[in-house]
Amino acid sequence: MTHGLSEVPGVDDALDFAAGAYAGRLERPGPIPEHPIAVARLVAGEHWPPEVTIAALLHDVLEDTDVAAQDLRARFGPDVARLVEALTEDAGIPRYQDRKADLRRRSVQAGEATAAIALADKLAKVIDVDRAPKPRKLAHYRATLEAVEAAYGSSPLSRRLRHELDRWPEA
Repeated sequence: MTHGLSEVPGVDDALDFAAGAYAGRLERPGPIPEHPIAVARLVAGEHWPPEVTIAALLHDVLEDTDVAAQDLRARFGPDVARLVEALTEDAGIPRYQDRKADLRRRSVQAGEATAAIALADKLAKVIDVDRAPKPRKLAHYRATLEAVEAAYGSSPLSRRLRHELDRWPEA
């Protein structure tokens, strides 16, 4: 179960943890979805420290499973838990646009590593996709890109995401 990430220290433990978390879901139980693995691969390719790659792998686990932030903190430490928490939508915000704006704000304010994971998350969703995402998702992806670049400048991840999003200029 290496998924091309086995050279990252601690990622095998994170893969085992995620496999257990996703297998225990009440809705759509099963193996780790490909998306978090793709996000972790993108982050690992940018040579972030291991805890950032681990957080990328686990970035959806608080939203998608019954894992709690204290579970992450106990297993992977405060840095990974802090990153994942910053990337977790606040389900208490009912309106989509407000929820996504809050997520973007927190992702950028939490630091450059969290912003990089946010970019990798969006990039993994649009790579190799033939048709444009729904307009509101596309708007969120573009707003995330703009917010991250405004705060931290251009990066290989932001340039790749911009290139992918430029395929749908009218959407």
